[in-house]
Amino acid sequence: MASSLYELLSDCTVRVTSKGSQGTGFFVAPGLILTCSHVLADAYKANTTIEVSWKEQLCSASIYAYRDALYPDIALLSVTIPGHPCVLLHGSAQPFSDLYSYGFADNEPQGAPTTFACEGSIGQANELLKFKEGQVRPGMSGSPVLNRETGCVCGIVQITRDRSSALGGKALLSQVILREFPELAEKQQQFHRQDSRWYDAMSPAQRKQAGINEPAEQGKSDNTIEVFYSYAAEDEKMALRLQKHLILLKRQNLITDWYAAKIIPGEEPSEQIKKHLDSARIILLLISPDYMFSEHHDTVEVERAMERSKSGEAVIIPVLLRSFADWTAAPFGKLLAIPRNGKPINRWADKDEAFAEVAKEIRAVVHNLRP
Repeated sequence: MASSLYELLSDCTVRVTSKGSQGTGFFVAPGLILTCSHVLADAYKANTTIEVSWKEQLCSASIYAYRDALYPDIALLSVTIPGHPCVLLHGSAQPFSDLYSYGFADNEPQGAPTTFACEGSIGQANELLKFKEGQVRPGMSGSPVLNRETGCVCGIVQITRDRSSALGGKALLSQVILREFPELAEKQQQFHRQDSRWYDAMSPAQRKQAGINEPAEQGKSDNTIEVFYSYAAEDEKMALRLQKHLILLKRQNLITDWYAAKIIPGEEPSEQIKKHLDSARIILLLISPDYMFSEHHDTVEVERAMERSKSGEAVIIPVLLRSFADWTAAPFGKLLAIPRNGKPINRWADKDEAFAEVAKEIRAVVHNLRP
């Protein structure tokens, strides 16, 4: 186990090799590595093999997401490597902040640290960090930039100012990364709630400077409403589409959400489900033939949801995903379902329009429940 934040950062970092070019990347979510798109450019165009080296493990990687442009010049790789840590993407850096990076330069192929001094923000909407007093060599593109004052990764190394001197270089800020890949915000939050290694490695001063709460409390406030998604495994893709339509509520810390995919390994699944059924103030029942067929949902989740509905502790909302003729005969059949026109989402010509309509109704319930 890493004994310091600097060791942990190196544990999160990988060497990326593709079609003769070499760079660095780092884990930002389970199985996802962030790097620069220019490191993968030749492999992306030729559709050739990309290799990732981590802790003497060598494996193939596939491109998960790619921004084919000089700006923002970032990409995500997907790999099958269990048990790795992830960096905490958060914040920025002020002029004169101390920065630390770890990467696989051409003259340090086994990996080495580099320190920089921040000169400030530049570029489009001040979304690039300019730093000096450190040498950015070939192979360091895609290295994480750690703000030593906050203990968080504030950016990704993209370009050098002079590879033969200590003039430093430029890095893209973490806020741009999270904006370009919005799914990372949730994946980051979920990972660090379950894995406290990064938080534990931060000093109390760093946590205070970054404004980071304990992992279990991140993203929550006294007025945040928990939304519980109850659905059959066969409807997971449709549940994800609904979550995307509610993403702004999450980013505004108006809601958090919980569903079966968030079950923590090593803990009793039924106890986790019960815990969140009891804490959620909005419970969404995603109706489909598979959902109605599932005895688990009928005997566990639906039963507890209806108990909390009758006591006024939670709002239960049936969401019609796919057609099922007799759903109104179910215990929740007398509740108002959405879409309000009674037409299941899978029968809409424009399904995004249907999800937007459903999200609008849920949003109204959230605002009604808040003080």
